[in-house]
Amino acid sequence: MNTRGGGYGVPCIVAVALIAWAFSVHLPLVYTVLGLGWLLPTLELIGYRSGRRVYVDVAHGLSSYLIAVYAIGGVFGTIVTVFLAGLLPVFTNIAGVLLWPVWGVAIVFGVAIALPFIGFYNRTFGRVSPMRHIAIGYGMAIALTVIPAMFRLVFAYINYPVGTSITPSSTSNTGFTLSVNVMEALGNPTYPPLLLATIFGAIAMTGILVSSIHGWRYASSRSEYHEVGHRVGNMVGLIFGVLYSIFAFWYLYTVYQYSPTMAWSIFGHPPSYLPSAFYSVYKPTFTLSWMLYMNIALGLIILALLLISLKVVSRPVEALKLVLTPLLMDSAELMNGLAHMPYAVVPPVSAAEALIKTYGLDFTLNVAKWLTVSQLLTPEINALLKVVSVEPGLLVGSLVFFAFFNVLLLYVIYAALSWRRTTTAMGV
Repeated sequence: MNTRGGGYGVPCIVAVALIAWAFSVHLPLVYTVLGLGWLLPTLELIGYRSGRRVYVDVAHGLSSYLIAVYAIGGVFGTIVTVFLAGLLPVFTNIAGVLLWPVWGVAIVFGVAIALPFIGFYNRTFGRVSPMRHIAIGYGMAIALTVIPAMFRLVFAYINYPVGTSITPSSTSNTGFTLSVNVMEALGNPTYPPLLLATIFGAIAMTGILVSSIHGWRYASSRSEYHEVGHRVGNMVGLIFGVLYSIFAFWYLYTVYQYSPTMAWSIFGHPPSYLPSAFYSVYKPTFTLSWMLYMNIALGLIILALLLISLKVVSRPVEALKLVLTPLLMDSAELMNGLAHMPYAVVPPVSAAEALIKTYGLDFTLNVAKWLTVSQLLTPEINALLKVVSVEPGLLVGSLVFFAFFNVLLLYVIYAALSWRRTTTAMGV
């Protein structure tokens, strides 16, 4: 892996590692919540229309996990926010001010709408008519989808800041001011494939995890309940996994076209449209082409495991599916996140050319400097890192404590997944 130096001391590296670590735990959890949101009412619908109660029982059994996973995912979402606010306060402030309608919608749907929907859906099993309960389930799924729809717009903006205006300012610490037209930002070409890949990837990952858990149990307990969970999960994982792959490749194509630093990082060479005079400006911190090839290989291995699992129920195969699927998702997200560096927001080539023409080279280079992660992590503008630069052990200690917290969380998740209902409605 090739790296680019300059301003990346131990505090900066540890800070980025903490944020990446928190994201790598948060994202599989919220992916699972989104996937379950769509899977559960669909299982119910199939069950009632086919007259096979076991599909409804599988949905009921999984609904209790939905609450626990949403709660834990929410905790890590808060942790990510705290890390960003503490370690990247300038970036967090800029993102909050510029994209406040996006954050506002995500928070309202996450706390005020999706959370009550989840509780209401779980508590009304068998207490309302089947079709009404299915309608509640799809309402829950839509509410859950709005949250990543908003956050993915932020990720797309980081890739390619559409709708941004930059003007010089003598009163700003940075020397310029930013403004964003949110409606124009919605037209970001990297946004549709990123959002669709997220939705289909979440459903695929959830289906594979469900099939793995039910397949593991079916290997020792040949019940119809686990057979249905295993078979349906495999089919969902296979179908939506193919859809995820299609939109993921579309997303990579748009990244290549519109985000030169990311394209260079992911594909290992500068995009063909990038003028050689801009190479020093857009050169990435990391060359991550090896991660792209690794992710493709992992996807092919998971596909092979799914095809095997459709024919044979084997605990080693189910265990591999259970481990490799979140690993692929985390690896893809990590690649997408690190490919931006050294930038927090990748400046478009067209914008750089326009700024040079309008305001000159020095102003343009100053804008590019302030969009880098290392600049946003300098102690001079970050009170927390000013303390950490004097006492680096504080940040390292935080890393150790966070590792302990993750171990504790794994135990909680294991305990939750090990808990099994004893009622006949669960079919076990």
